[in-house]
Amino acid sequence: MKKKLFFRSLLLGVTLFPFFTQAQSALHFDGVNDAVTTNFGAVAGNNARTIEAWIKTTANTDPGTGGVQNVICDWGANATGARFTFNVLFGGKLRLEVGGSGVNGNIVVNNGLWHHVAAVYNPSATNKVAIYVDGVLDVQGNFSTSTISTGTTVKFAVARRVDNINFFLGSIDEVKVWNVAKTGAEIAANMNTEYCATQTGLIGYYKFNNGIPGGNNTTNTTTLDYSGNNNTGTLANFNFVGSTSNYIAGPTLTLSTIDASVSASGNTLTANEAGATYQWVDCNNANTPVGGATSQAFTPAVDGSYAVIVNKNGCIATSTCQNVVLASDDFQLNNQIKLYPNPSNGIINLDLGSHFNSVKTTVTNISGQVIMERNNENIAQLELNLNAPNGIYFVSVVVDNAFTKTFKLIKE
Repeated sequence: MKKKLFFRSLLLGVTLFPFFTQAQSALHFDGVNDAVTTNFGAVAGNNARTIEAWIKTTANTDPGTGGVQNVICDWGANATGARFTFNVLFGGKLRLEVGGSGVNGNIVVNNGLWHHVAAVYNPSATNKVAIYVDGVLDVQGNFSTSTISTGTTVKFAVARRVDNINFFLGSIDEVKVWNVAKTGAEIAANMNTEYCATQTGLIGYYKFNNGIPGGNNTTNTTTLDYSGNNNTGTLANFNFVGSTSNYIAGPTLTLSTIDASVSASGNTLTANEAGATYQWVDCNNANTPVGGATSQAFTPAVDGSYAVIVNKNGCIATSTCQNVVLASDDFQLNNQIKLYPNPSNGIINLDLGSHFNSVKTTVTNISGQVIMERNNENIAQLELNLNAPNGIYFVSVVVDNAFTKTFKLIKE
């Protein structure tokens, strides 16, 4: 006899809803020699580009008071107009420079808080340079150098300049390199977003999410490029243990598009997000991974409570847990029994899909108090009149003293 899945849940149907925000990990740089290096040429010549990152620092970056430039990212060549250096400099404010010229920001960012920072170069604009802090325009203007031609001698690096000086002291996360000039509206709208799918124009994307904050990360010496271009970064000179020169907790961002809902058919649970990696876990055992359950579809072997962790392009979302009961029968009760309309004005129809010898229907309110209880025999359909105040109720249907389905009902 076949085994079929039945679900005891306070949700109508079998959709499991995911969580969409998560605290990121980030990288802390020691300001001495920590850097992320790549073989990525980024954007060359005089072409449009945008750099974005989250930074957190208290470093003294003002040369007038003994500080030094702290470089967020850089690439090119060490010649006039040939490098593209995004950094924190005078008075703890942002600066974008190209060798021989630069544009200085006005907003202090070395105050120990997480800030989203962005630098845009648009060769077609009147003001070719724009710098943003936390989605707000900080400054716009132009380089005094007449020729901008970013070189390719030194590849893209995070936290150091092309001549291997002025290392960043503090934390950096979510570094994005675009080959387009993003608008202020686009930057503001998406600065809190961690992308879960490739984006047009995004040619380098370093999330720094593959380490354990404050843990032993001695094996995590590379960082993935989630732009789809596979420009892997190498973590150079990090200690990889403790709260500095290591992975640390980052800002809390919103996952853009990832679906951790789950559908059920027959014996099988299926994660609705395709093209990802999956790990099914046992919610009744401290979310222990189920051995071998790493496919999009999962068939439980025993009764229990299960969820799925979906990882797509570095974004991770986890479904809610769902109680699963394996029963020996040939019909799919969970998909068979229907309740409608929902929301309802109080008149509720139950379609059982076929006749059952006994049907017990119980309606409870959100506090668990029984509002209505009905016992019927040899029926396939049932109408209920819920004479109760508007609100949320739960309708539990038990057929043949064996199988249960619970609906969440809204009366309005």
